[in-house]
Amino acid sequence: MSVIYAINAEVNPVDEATWDDWQTRHHMPDVLRQPGFLRGTKYKIDAPVDGWSQYLIMYEVASREALDDYLQGDAVTRLRADHYSRFGASTRLSRSILTLTATVERPQT
Repeated sequence: MSVIYAINAEVNPVDEATWDDWQTRHHMPDVLRQPGFLRGTKYKIDAPVDGWSQYLIMYEVASREALDDYLQGDAVTRLRADHYSRFGASTRLSRSILTLTATVERPQT
């Protein structure tokens, strides 16, 4: 069963446009090249924190095992180092792993 690897990013508005472009055009594709990563989606949250914009980046990963392999491998170290070297002072990040527990469809009327 697939899992979601979610990253909440708070971004300093001074660097937001540069970060957003780099995140979408470079970082997300690099993450999606990793085994088991299926797709990535980025949302902007309509609630700034201390004046910083918030984003939610969600990667669908084929299995928890594939995500664990990524989190224990060299790629995660390299990708995080790249991010921090570019935007470490301009972002605050937190990460979560989401496992599906239920899907409810709209009732037929």
